[in-house]
Amino acid sequence: MSHLTVEQFAAIKHPGNLLLTACPGSGKTRTLIAKLVTEVEDVRDSPRALCCITYTNSAVQEIERRAREQLLAGDDRFFSISTIHSFCLNEIVRPYGWLMPGFKGTAKILTRENEDFESICRYAVAQAGGAGVTREDYDAFESIGVDADGQLIGMAAENRTVKAAAPHFWARCTELGYTDFGSIIYVAYQLLRDKPQIAKSLGARYKWFLVDEFQDTTSLQIEILKLLHASGRSSFFCVGDIAQSIFAFAGARPELVQPFGEHIGAETRLSLSENFRSSQRIVSHAEKLFPRFPPMVASGPNKDFALMPDLVRGGSVFDAITKVFLPRAAAAGIAIGDCTVLAKDWNSLYNLGRLLRAAHIPIVGPGARPYRRSRLFAHIAEQLCFALTSTSGKGSRQLERALFHTVQDLTGYGTDVFSHGGRVVLIRLLREAYRLSQVSNGAIAWLDQMSIRTGEILRDSEFVSDQQAKMLYASVQEMKADMQKQNADLSALTIDDLGIFADSSNALHLSTIHYAKGREYEAVAIIGMKKGTFPHFKATDIEAEKRQFYVGVTRAKKFLMYVCETDRFNNPPSPFLGSMGVQMLP
Repeated sequence: MSHLTVEQFAAIKHPGNLLLTACPGSGKTRTLIAKLVTEVEDVRDSPRALCCITYTNSAVQEIERRAREQLLAGDDRFFSISTIHSFCLNEIVRPYGWLMPGFKGTAKILTRENEDFESICRYAVAQAGGAGVTREDYDAFESIGVDADGQLIGMAAENRTVKAAAPHFWARCTELGYTDFGSIIYVAYQLLRDKPQIAKSLGARYKWFLVDEFQDTTSLQIEILKLLHASGRSSFFCVGDIAQSIFAFAGARPELVQPFGEHIGAETRLSLSENFRSSQRIVSHAEKLFPRFPPMVASGPNKDFALMPDLVRGGSVFDAITKVFLPRAAAAGIAIGDCTVLAKDWNSLYNLGRLLRAAHIPIVGPGARPYRRSRLFAHIAEQLCFALTSTSGKGSRQLERALFHTVQDLTGYGTDVFSHGGRVVLIRLLREAYRLSQVSNGAIAWLDQMSIRTGEILRDSEFVSDQQAKMLYASVQEMKADMQKQNADLSALTIDDLGIFADSSNALHLSTIHYAKGREYEAVAIIGMKKGTFPHFKATDIEAEKRQFYVGVTRAKKFLMYVCETDRFNNPPSPFLGSMGVQMLP
């Protein structure tokens, strides 16, 4: 515990329910893990365990890895780490769903990457009398969810097309054997509400529920936690920050955080106020947006970094990034792989990505891949190319995972590729990938041949059937069609390019602020800093827009730049750059 701050130590030693406010870069994940490790030591060799709930798979993997580094072999039976959807699915819906009349199981989970997702959306819209499906409609279908009364929430509730098509969407999912994430949460809530013995059983199992990113909890998820608390058998350790609540489009309700704390009798006065990520100059900008008590202070290795936040006005985004942002970052010793460009939405980044790629600047993000990332062969192809071009040797684990997911997507079930047989397959794939790369460095010919050979190797190893093996070559043809639609120069795409998509350490990141949540970068440029964009001209909740800007600001460690580019409407700079924000302008 010697590595903990006074604030962190006080939090993990608190014996009862706790609602902990954690500023950006405050080591909340470290604190959460320390709490988990401390409580595992208390329940070791007992029937009880801990349940840690977070909101992304990457957070699950990070917490799990770091926790296991500090625990004894075999301690993993005393804790469970999962997303809220995985918890509801595996701890409530699958084991107890049979108690609900008419429940038909959850054989397949529908995700945006699933090949049936868009066809289900189009079917639902057509059934509702709609004419077509836009990108915004697909986004709303992806985040579809309901409250305790079964009413749509978030983006889906505000989208007329999706609101009308929702019943048809759910019916089509059921017909094809799918369930969506929102339905998982709703069914879990219904089971806990109607069958109190389920909450009692979970309470008997889990002594503690540790909840990360609590500010992004929806009203229905709050109701689930209340039902778990009602069993009287579990304590709650909830960590979050209302100033970083930016997922209202998915139904997040930050205004429910404090009432939940009061409902469970939680201590709410403890906080983490030391920022170990950013320089004091960047922290000062964040404090102007949302002042804290106690104030957030820079405490990490970057606290005295000299670069002041900068503002570029006028001109194009491309010129601001290539002529100002990247040169200034390089002059400060910041590599391009440690730089990111943040925007409010993906649309703002697509054209920039194409321009940067045309200028031969390596990028990851929208406009980088000239094909859809969800294509069946794309993931494993990129990992194989990274393994060919990297000298670090760090890609073996990612390649194993890529193989696992490829086989799972082909067969519909998992195969133990993390075994001796799986490693033999990986060695064969790597040898074949290398052999084909010696014939030509062109990615298109390599993709064609490697997809065929991958299918043959997986088939010969009895991982897939002959018909399934042939689907990999078909996937490459889909990738090529994507590239042609993007007007990509197929002859210029190299194996090195594919490897960059698998590892971003030498490429400029392009990301939305929402996607960057939970991440950090040495240098950050926030584009679109104009009135009408920040805040959006249709926005009714200005505080929510300000929170989104705050999250973008607090991703930066050393260098922060705002870009107020010229647009066709000649919009003035964002008010968040002035007196109601970071005060860069009068």
